[in-house]
Amino acid sequence: MGFDVIIDSVSDMPLELRQEYSIDYFANEYYTGDKRYTASLDWDQMSAHDFYESMRNGVRYKTTPVPERTMTEKLRQHLSADRDVIYIACSSALSSSIKTAYEVRDKLKAEFPDRKVICIDSLICGMAQSLIAIECAKMSQQGKTVEECGEWVEDNKFFYNQCNTFETLSYLKEAGKITASSAFFGNLFAVKPIIISDTKGQNLAVTKVKGRKSSFTEIADRVSKFIVSPEKQTIWIGHADCFFDADELEMELKKKIPSANIKKYVVGSIIGASAGPGTLVVNYFGRSKTEQMI
Repeated sequence: MGFDVIIDSVSDMPLELRQEYSIDYFANEYYTGDKRYTASLDWDQMSAHDFYESMRNGVRYKTTPVPERTMTEKLRQHLSADRDVIYIACSSALSSSIKTAYEVRDKLKAEFPDRKVICIDSLICGMAQSLIAIECAKMSQQGKTVEECGEWVEDNKFFYNQCNTFETLSYLKEAGKITASSAFFGNLFAVKPIIISDTKGQNLAVTKVKGRKSSFTEIADRVSKFIVSPEKQTIWIGHADCFFDADELEMELKKKIPSANIKKYVVGSIIGASAGPGTLVVNYFGRSKTEQMI
């Protein structure tokens, strides 16, 4: 019978992939002032451009983990259909949604004693998180059990990588991701940090370059160094309302990795609220993060 795969809004998985692999998601929320929005992966309440344009005009958004009520209702739907579930959650270093999932899972045990729910801390976010979920969906289609899938994810999640650069560090500073002094000097001297997701699921600056275009070259160099079997996978470039920059980054990647199959998507509202417009992220399967941090 297989099992069901659920992600959350932080995953940024496009609709076509969710449809192709029958993947569902728990919706986070974001808000500004007294206006609260559901973090739809399909931008139901506000377009991506309007969201990022409002940030350029001074609006600041705060985000929430998946609400308990949302998670309970969605999970109950899947369990009521006699389906086991695996939830691939955003890194616990960035969101408390995984903690809520543990609590909801335990509360529903008495109601669904014959069903299994496995909650995985992916220790990453964005499309890299989604790439893990896609492999889970494939395992479900192949008839693997949810326990087998959970074991596979724990053994392989560190091979899913992301590499980021930002148009400005101001949003990260306001979200508490970097110090105020780092943001000031970074913006003043056009310094662009290259940030990866480390083995603790945190954002780690591995190097800094001067200038926006130099950051594209640095990312392409890094991805080409650490990617595994590029001809057998898709590299996903996420952009926060900066289409032309995403195209330039794609060209840099193709210079370094001619065989690369590259697709692009728009960074969602949860990551976007902290990273800001102009953010670029590359997601790929590569060498283990433990190896990269030696």
